[in-house]
Formats: sequence, C-alpha cells, structure tokens
Amino acid sequence: MNRDTQIPPRLSDIKKEIEGYARGFGLDFYETIFEVLGYDEINMVAAYGGFPNRYPHWRFGMEYEQLSKGYEYGLSKIYEMVINNNPSYAYLLESNMDVDQKLVMAHVFGHVDFFKNNFSFRHTNRKMMDEMANHATRVRRIIDKVGLEPVETFIDRSLSLENLIDQHSQHFQRRAKDKDDEDKPIEVRGFKADREYMQGFINPREFLDEQRKKLEDERAAKKKFPERPQRDVLQFLLENAPLERWEGEILSLMREEAYYFAPQGQTKICNEGWACVSAQALVFTSDGIIPMEDVVSGAGAVSDGETVRAVYGRNVIPDQRTITFRTRRGLQLTGSENHRIVGADGSWVRLDQLLVGSRVRLSGGADVWPRNRVPISWRAPRRMTQDQAAELAGVSPATFHRFRAGDDVRKNERRLATAVALYESAENSALLHQLPARRTSVAIPDEVCPDLGAFLGYLIGDGHISRVKRNLGLTTADEECVEHFAQLARQLFAIPSVIRWDDGRYRVLLHSETLSNFLTDAVGLTHGPSARQKTVPSCILRSPKEVVAPFLRAYFDCDGYAGKQGVILSTSSEDMSKQIQLLLMNFGILSRRRAQQDGCWHVCVMGSSAATFQREIGFGLDRKRVALSDYVSQRRWFKKEKWEDEVVAIEHGRADVYDISVEGTHRYAAAGFINHNSFWHSKIMTQKALKDSEIVDYADHHSGTMGTRPGAINPYKLGIELWRHIEDRWNRGRFGKEYDECDDLRARRAWDKKLGLGRQKIFEVRKHYNDVTFIDEFLTADFASEQKLFVYGFNEKGNRWEILDREFQKVKRKLLQQLTNFGQPIIEVVDGNFENRGELLLAHRHDGVDLRVDYAKDTLVNLQAMWRRPVAIVTRVDGKGVLMRFDGRDHADRKVEY
Repeated sequence: MNRDTQIPPRLSDIKKEIEGYARGFGLDFYETIFEVLGYDEINMVAAYGGFPNRYPHWRFGMEYEQLSKGYEYGLSKIYEMVINNNPSYAYLLESNMDVDQKLVMAHVFGHVDFFKNNFSFRHTNRKMMDEMANHATRVRRIIDKVGLEPVETFIDRSLSLENLIDQHSQHFQRRAKDKDDEDKPIEVRGFKADREYMQGFINPREFLDEQRKKLEDERAAKKKFPERPQRDVLQFLLENAPLERWEGEILSLMREEAYYFAPQGQTKICNEGWACVSAQALVFTSDGIIPMEDVVSGAGAVSDGETVRAVYGRNVIPDQRTITFRTRRGLQLTGSENHRIVGADGSWVRLDQLLVGSRVRLSGGADVWPRNRVPISWRAPRRMTQDQAAELAGVSPATFHRFRAGDDVRKNERRLATAVALYESAENSALLHQLPARRTSVAIPDEVCPDLGAFLGYLIGDGHISRVKRNLGLTTADEECVEHFAQLARQLFAIPSVIRWDDGRYRVLLHSETLSNFLTDAVGLTHGPSARQKTVPSCILRSPKEVVAPFLRAYFDCDGYAGKQGVILSTSSEDMSKQIQLLLMNFGILSRRRAQQDGCWHVCVMGSSAATFQREIGFGLDRKRVALSDYVSQRRWFKKEKWEDEVVAIEHGRADVYDISVEGTHRYAAAGFINHNSFWHSKIMTQKALKDSEIVDYADHHSGTMGTRPGAINPYKLGIELWRHIEDRWNRGRFGKEYDECDDLRARRAWDKKLGLGRQKIFEVRKHYNDVTFIDEFLTADFASEQKLFVYGFNEKGNRWEILDREFQKVKRKLLQQLTNFGQPIIEVVDGNFENRGELLLAHRHDGVDLRVDYAKDTLVNLQAMWRRPVAIVTRVDGKGVLMRFDGRDHADRKVEY
C-alpha cells in the first residue's frame, strides 16, 4: 500500500496540522506513518502485537481468533497502536471521531519523540519491523527442518524466561577482569636438591610435568564460572548451555525481542500510565483465573476481554482510597478511586464517577484458558525405620541398635553416625508419631487431568474428608454419582471403595491417609465441617477448559438443580459462589448470584445462558440432563442477554492496590469487568488542536484518563504532573543553591525569576532519564505537598484516617521500590559448575519481598530443560536462606546460609 493513500485526505490534513503543532513545540520525531484500519484489520495487526509479521506461534492465532469473536460482543475498542521504529508506524481505528483521531495523533507524536530521544531507547533496533519479519522467516525454516511441536515447546520455555535479562547492559561495556594472574605461568619447584647435578635425578622432567598439570587442574577448579554474578541469564544460556543450533538461534531472537521491549517498561511513568485494583480481584489470564497480586508477581499474559495480551509492567501502590461496587448480578470489584472500567456505552468510567443505577459492561476472559495442564509434584511423606537406617549405614539392624545404645562398633562408624542423625532428626521423629510403619501404596497423578477435575467436583459438592474417622468419600442418593465416583477413585488412585446404603442414601468411603494428605496439602481441600470455607481449588482455576468443564459438571451434579427455573447451584460458601460465577463467564455463561435467607448462596443460570451451559458443560446425571434439555427445548426463543449490568451498591475503604500495564490495548478482564490500566498530547490538544465544538467531547473522553482528586495518588497522572512541575520550576527559576537555601515560605511561593527555561529542561529530562531516575530526581517536597503525597494511617482512638508523616521521602522510596527492575525479582547466575557437578546455581537478590515459590519452581523446570543438568536457586523465605533445586524429575529444598 502506498504511504500517501494510507489515510484519507481529511485525516491527512489533521495529521499535518497536529504534526506542525508538535514540531512547533520542539518535538523531534521520526517520520510517522499512520494507517487507518477497520475492526478486522486492526485485529489482525493487534494479534501480532502491532507488527505485521511475527514468528509462527500458537498464541498469535489464538489472539486473532479471540479478537474476531470478541468483536461480536461489542467490547471496548482498540483506539491506537504505535511502534518504536524508524519510520514509526501508528494505527488509527476507522470508526473514531475526529477529536479522538487528533488526540491519538498527538499522543503518538509524543511517544515517537520519546522513542527517538530518550537514552533508554538508544540501543533499540530502529528497523524492528524488518527484524521481526526476519525472525519469522528464520523460525519457519527451523520448523521445516525440526518440526512444529518441538519448536513451539521451546518457544514456550523461552517466553517464560524472557524477563531474565540485564535491562541496563546495553548502556555500558562491562570491564573484563584483569587476567594477569590467570596468564602468569605456573612455577613448579619440585624437591630440594643440594647438588645441581642431582636435580635431573631428583626432579625428572616427567615428574615436573605431572606436578604442573596437577597445579593447572587445581587453578581451573578454583576459577569461578562465571567470574562475577551475571544478570543476563539468557545470554549465559546462549554461551554455555548445551543447546542445539536451532535452539540457540530461537533463544537468541527471543532475547533480542525482550531487549527491544525492555525500555518501554523502564519509562512507564514518562511514557504511559497506571490503573489499580485490589489484590484479590480475579483476573482472566493465560495461566487461568488468578488473583491480581499473583499477576503482579509475574504472570506473563492476561485477557483483554477479546484476546491474550502480554503484561510489561507491574506495580503495587500501598494504602489507597478504594471504591467497592456490586452489581445486580452479584459481581463485585474493588479498585482505587481513579481506576476505570468500561461503561455500558463503551466509554471509560472512573469508579468515583459510578452511581447506584449506573450501567457497566461485563466480560469474561473471552474463552481464554491455560494451554497446559497443571503438573503435580507432590509425594507422600515417608518415615525412616530402623531397618532402613541400618541398610543406609550398610550394617545389620542389631549393629545399628547397639551403636545407638552406645556400644563400641568399629565397622562403618561414619556411615552409622550419619544414619543415626537422619533417623533421630526432628523431622523423622515427628513422622514416627504421625505415620504408620507401612502405608498402602496410592497412585498420585502427574497432572490435573479431566478425571481428577471430576473427582474434585464430586468431593467438593457432596464429599467429605474426615481426619477423625480417617476416611474420605461421597454421600449421595444418585447411583450414577456413586458408580462414577468409585470408578474415578479406582482409575486415579488405585483405591477400592466401600459402598453402603445408610438411611436413604449411599455412602462411598475411601480409607487412605495418603490420599487425604494429598487432597488437603497439595490440592488445598478443606476437611471436617467446613462447608462455608470451601473454594474452587487453585489447580482448577489454573487448568485448561478440558479440566474445568468436568469439574463443574460433577459439582453441579451434586449441588445443582435443573428444571423450570433453569440451572441453579446452591452453596454455603460465598467465595465459592463468586469463583463459580467467573468460571461460567469464561464459558460465555451469564448468571445471577444471590444470598438466601438460610445463609446459602444461589448461582442462577437462565435463558440463553442455560443453553450455553448445556452445550459447554451439561450434567452427568440423566435426570438433570433431561430436565435441562426440557427447559431449553420447550422454548421457541430466548431473549437476547446483554453483557451489561446495573450498579446496586457502592462502598468506600482503603487498601493496597495493584497495577499492570498491558501491551497494545492497555486493558484487562478481571472480576467480570473490562479494566483500564502523557504530557504532550494534552498540551497539543488544549493549546493548539482543539476547535471550540470539540472541547466538550475532548474533556469527556480525556477526563477519565487524566482526572485526579486531592488527597489521592493517581499514578496514571503522576508522570504528567511531574512534567508540568519541572516545566514550571525552570520557567520560574525555582532551582539551584539560592532557592534550596531559602527558608522563607512566602518568598519560595512568590519565587519567579522569569527565566523561561521550562521547555529546554523538559527536553533535557526527556533525553537522559528513565522512570527510576525521573522520580528520584524530581519528586520534591514541594511537589509532594502540592499533590498531597503523604503517609496516612488509621487512628483507632479517633476512628479516622490521619496523616502520620509528611516526609515525602517515604512516598518516594515506595515508588522507587516498585519501579526497580519493573517490580520483578532480580535473578543472577552465580555458578555454572555448582559443587563441581556441572549444575547451574542462580541467586535471588532479596529486597525484602520473598519469591513466589510455585513460580520459582516452574522457572527452574524450564531452565533445567535448557541446561540439561540440575538447576538451583538460593533465596530467602520467611527470613531464612533456602536453596531450591530441580534435577529434571523432583524438586528439593534445603536450608543454607544466605
């Protein structure tokens, strides 16, 4: 397509106008090519992250399919995308109003100026459009040679490690270690010889050569590998892992793309904005339906209501004013006052603008599910017996017993001492009292499969786990459930069932403490009387659709109803009702969640959603399946369901709020709603580009993004206010020694030397600062006072929130902690030959926040697959040093000094 014909004359005139204003303000940007795309076209580009050509991978096809389907629901629009390239490419949505197109163009020119001039982007590839196409060609050639499945598997592993880079490495050359000592030849002296002529006899050449080789081997063994901790883990793998040639090529291009996107995360405040929800808000992601705090801890991709989107920024903002609203269907969300969601009309609405009666748009994850099943690594605890300890020491049980009694035993004393220490350890002593000497063998699945999902659905519905009676099982009057549950127990765990009729119902009992331990410890099920504490197991929330559907089918067989009122689930647990409602939404099923007078909760599915339930999930019981079929078939048509709802309750509070930045559309689906996550576009629009007739539309469309309120931190606006603050300070001369040493508050407030250096200063800052240095340098006490950035606390005596500390440094410190390394843990390679066994050892630079253990273990699995040898990481958990290790089969932990 010719560049001149990409946008119509009307938009071409607007582009020239906005470009002229931008250059008039002094912005310096690459040539920017705008293309106007319809919904389908922008979906195709968005599926590739804004690039017209990417390497083949299943996620791109899935994203396009989800975008195409999502358009039918009328979800919020993709307004614009801009690519860091020379020339830069930006995409406009064809249906935008002219005022929106102006706003987007102004926004784009600000972005491209930043891309071109900020030091963080100095080393990025300015021909990334071409490079992405080259990557696509290279991967396709590899697929032709190796096959699709191994390449996709390796790409999946590479993507899970793409954040293990050194984001600062491109800006300086690391100095090589002085190698004078290493290159110095080894001097071998040999034995002392009193006579020179005896030297050749006492120290023959062969002997000296042998000693020299021995010393060289000792030097090589002592040499650290790597010489210093290395943060670029991907580079270390490329240089040292035993990768096949095609694997190295793919990992190299993945690393290149990771470094391309890294500066965008480093300049988030300067170049983008934030949106915040509470820690427990459930987010639809490619890893399942998980709490927002887990997403911030490291989840890689989320659903934006239409497709999967990468997350490139994560932050936690402590102690914020929050608003919790609830809708008529029972959906609920807590977020900061300035957090925005999509209203029923498709516009963004701040939470503090919501009223009782307001209507908001609803969304599930658009059928986005995890691709892989959840692995199970749990193994039953085993105690060490005296016979086993004796076998470990290589002696008879009688000898072992005599040694423990203090008798003199000369055989294998060291091994005996080790065996006794293990046998008498606190851990084994506790197991001696808890576990019988022998337990019936139980098969434990390697993954959460559909059968295990169904088994858990039955057990949570009408089942029990009793620690007192030492059994677990199912109580039901339905023979079909009895037969299926007993069959699943036999197939999954190789355990026979005891079935008996008791007072009008069947009791199916399984006697296995090992199975009970697995279900409570590994799966997280409750035991004893705990109906109100039941929840959907995390492993189910993180499972593919093929596992979730059998779970729901079995659960509804137990606690569900089908009849003239549609489908109704009854549960005593409020949390369970919330989770089930969101799981159903991801199948495209709307429901109403209501509290009952008896304390139970009902999740009701009616109308066309009942037909979707029948198609996607259904019942296993014949009588309920027939009842649902009658409900669906006896109606000629269903009223079309609108994916929107009415706000019925609003509450105010305070909490820590969590923020992510989403690639492309800057939105994500969470808790059943669509959630949203700059300086120059505002200045250009308000001072130059707006016509009188467009001011109201601009203010309406822009206020939700840039609005703020006194007394509340709005991180999305923080960057803009800092830019304005810098410009104002340098215009008035409020900097330097004279101003800093002025103690007269009136004089400081009236200070104005009319220097007019503001614009010059912001261009200097734009060039040399990233988010960390931006906040550290320019977040001053004056700015904190203007924006009311204080530390608040709750006064129990006065029953109110009060300012505890007006010291802005505490606010600055919290912001800087959240921005360092994108808020992700810093991991370094410290030893490529750990314990001289060729194992890889990494270290977590602990900053007061512990690693997520499950994420750490998953990362070790992917690293081990590339290193081909055991991999370990040393960190701190609960204040104590821990070394976590994966050898290719099992995970193991041990305490270390760290």
